[in-house]
Amino acid sequence: MAGGYEVAFVQREACGSDIVTVRFEKPEGYSFVAGQWMTLRLETEDGPVTKTFTHCSAPSDPYLEITTRLSDSPYKHALAALTPGDVVHVNGPGGRLTLGPADTRLAFLAGGVGITPVRSTLRQAKVDGRSFVDVLLLYGNRDETCVPFLEEFEEMADMGVRTIVVYEQPPRLWTGERGFITAETVRRHVDPDDGRPFVVTGPPVMVEVMERVLDELEIPAERRRIERFSA
Repeated sequence: MAGGYEVAFVQREACGSDIVTVRFEKPEGYSFVAGQWMTLRLETEDGPVTKTFTHCSAPSDPYLEITTRLSDSPYKHALAALTPGDVVHVNGPGGRLTLGPADTRLAFLAGGVGITPVRSTLRQAKVDGRSFVDVLLLYGNRDETCVPFLEEFEEMADMGVRTIVVYEQPPRLWTGERGFITAETVRRHVDPDDGRPFVVTGPPVMVEVMERVLDELEIPAERRRIERFSA
């Protein structure tokens, strides 16, 4: 992994009651590939703490962004308390969950803030003028109060991206997918035997469930790309 950088906090944008997208200045000399992660060190009441976040900005963006769920931890308190100009330490990039030129058919199984590498990847693909034979994004969320970057994904339909939202707690008149992403959910929207890779991103519990879904679909190991987000 590359060396460290001191960067300034720029702004924070809330989504629902507990999810935020946080923007930092992009330091000179810092570059990454869409889908990679970085580490962010903050000064907390317990001292300096470092955590890992996948970029949700694209490499072509002139800033760095992460999206995360707030909590009652000292680290998330420090993140929520940043004011413009505050300096933090970034180290990176790292990770291999990236999109190759031969990836024209994909299925993303993502939940909540686990959407970040998908957003970085597809955002950069749009900048690069890429189009796909078929990209299915099955996107699980708790409810409609916060579905990060949904409008942006829906605007990628002309690139060959199909976005299917799955609500655990759907709105009253919702006619789409509900509950959780299951093997039957996948089968309703794609043929699991068509050879495409399946990309799974999210917190460990969600990833474990999705791996069982892939087991049920009999997706072989060489067609699985997994990214686990720690707490």
